[in-house]
Amino acid sequence: MRPTRFVACALAMVGLALRPAAAQTPPGADGSAPIALRVQVVMEMGGAPLGYSVVSLPEQGVERFTDPDGAVVLPVARAGRVRLVAKRLGFVPRDTTIEITDAPGQRVVIALTRVSFELEAVEVVAWPPCRRPGIPRRGGHAQLRGIVDQLRQNAERFRLLTTTYPFSYTSERELSRRVLNGAEVIESVDTILVAGAPDWRYEPGRIVSRDLTGAARGWMMHIPILSDLAEDRFIENHCYHVAGLEDKESNRLLRLDIVAAQRLRGPDVNVTVWLDPVGFQLRFATFTLSRIPPQFRDLMHLVSRVTYVEVAPFIPVMQETLSENLMRTGAAGLEATAFMERQRIVQLTFHGARP
Repeated sequence: MRPTRFVACALAMVGLALRPAAAQTPPGADGSAPIALRVQVVMEMGGAPLGYSVVSLPEQGVERFTDPDGAVVLPVARAGRVRLVAKRLGFVPRDTTIEITDAPGQRVVIALTRVSFELEAVEVVAWPPCRRPGIPRRGGHAQLRGIVDQLRQNAERFRLLTTTYPFSYTSERELSRRVLNGAEVIESVDTILVAGAPDWRYEPGRIVSRDLTGAARGWMMHIPILSDLAEDRFIENHCYHVAGLEDKESNRLLRLDIVAAQRLRGPDVNVTVWLDPVGFQLRFATFTLSRIPPQFRDLMHLVSRVTYVEVAPFIPVMQETLSENLMRTGAAGLEATAFMERQRIVQLTFHGARP
């Protein structure tokens, strides 16, 4: 009997109508036009503009990308003190409060400082079980907190992209298996439509679920998308370790290992991400099933390897995903067969305005 085949669902198929985000300008407190606040984001050293930064007014629910010159105009509902947050990959975020007057147009310049970490080469280590998940807020963990913040910025930028500029992928999907002699046999090739922001969201210990939509109606391992990695519930259920610098695909990249909490009863994911050590853009990631579901004794291993590409400056999206699950096969379960699924983006379509 053929073993149950897992599908690593890196990109959930579209099952909803994609609508462009309507450009809405909140009115002032009395129904009048809002105050236009022009924000310019620059480098602290030299004052060079920082294009494609993210600027927000958290209390007013306003968040925007800056233009290539680091500028953006934000609508402020009323005069008074407002909280302003500016972020850019590779720089320390700035969270400040400014005073807004009744003048119709105002301008503020926000200077950001580049982040810098002392990084060593990766040492081969086995991380301990994750018994105290989350990011330590105190003690000698400033480097870890800073690097995780850069990872979260990758995720936050992706979330802002999907909400401001909805898009979908056309992805080529190839299913194959590796036989005893090591050769790879292609079983099927097709194309699927994939939502930029699928409706599945990360839930601790619930990575594996039944696929009731596909023809095979099998099981799938969900791969958290970038915006999931920025959610508190993901961070609060994983331990983080800065492994150091490592050669990856002819690049010297920063490796960060993420281990699922031991307390989780169901399968979750252990993650390794590789970031550019200067700009901190996400380049690669692997997602490994943290534990084998008890009902699938023939499953030995399941891992998905993801390559990211910038769809817009400093905004990474999945370009290619290779998922592999290793199963015990044969009459006595003494053989092993690797089943693989490869997805490649062949077209990306924005539904409305482009970034």
